[in-house]
Amino acid sequence: MKYAPKKVFIIKDGGYQELTYEAYCALCESDSSYKDKRFLPLHGMLMEVTEDDFKEFYRNQRRQKYLEERSINNQDISIDMLPTQEFRDRDVLFDSDQDVAEKVLNNIFLDKLREVLPLLDAEDQKLLWLRHGQELSEQKLGEIYGVSQQAISKRLRKLYDKIKKMMEI
Repeated sequence: MKYAPKKVFIIKDGGYQELTYEAYCALCESDSSYKDKRFLPLHGMLMEVTEDDFKEFYRNQRRQKYLEERSINNQDISIDMLPTQEFRDRDVLFDSDQDVAEKVLNNIFLDKLREVLPLLDAEDQKLLWLRHGQELSEQKLGEIYGVSQQAISKRLRKLYDKIKKMMEI
């Protein structure tokens, strides 16, 4: 275990009992049945669960990882991914105080965007997906790509400009 959990919750008398990690380790040494029990990590703590809950938790984890990998491999990009609170050009995508004419123009804009995104190379699509689909911060992307946050910010800015140019706006 990389870090010792702050607390451990074990099932006792139909409820949960809170223990320190040291007390849990001592309990494991004195009662060998605890070595066969199932625990899930939860916000820096461990929680005892039933065998079925344990299997369901990790089944869901594997499924989520599979779906994310499949989405990356298929280069799935959704228009819904792009406008986040941190998206610098969000005002270009849509404004909540707009009239009917502006809504029509925005629909035309989104149609153009749908046409342009598949034309981007796989790396650019992956970067957009990680940034807006997975909502990873520029700092996290920098760690993934092995570059600084500023380099990611510059790359994204160039990518947004490239998309705008491809859309002829």
